[in-house]
Amino acid sequence: MNAVEFQTTVHNGAIKLPDDQKSWDGKKIRVILLDEASLDTTDLSATEATPVIDFFSYAGIWENREINQDTIRTKAWRDTKR
Repeated sequence: MNAVEFQTTVHNGAIKLPDDQKSWDGKKIRVILLDEASLDTTDLSATEATPVIDFFSYAGIWENREINQDTIRTKAWRDTKR
């Protein structure tokens, strides 16, 4: 999947592609609309902001465990023939 980001103004319900993006003409595309006014997050109070979870604080759950591609495959595809 290819993704391109650009800014434009909608006129009469139509989005004009920039000249350097004309290769998209006639293609079926997925469009995500973001209102620039809603991108300003400076108005959020500390309680409204989503806390950032430190990924590495959870890394301890793998401590002293051998986790690699082989051990995962062995557990996932156990020999079921008996």
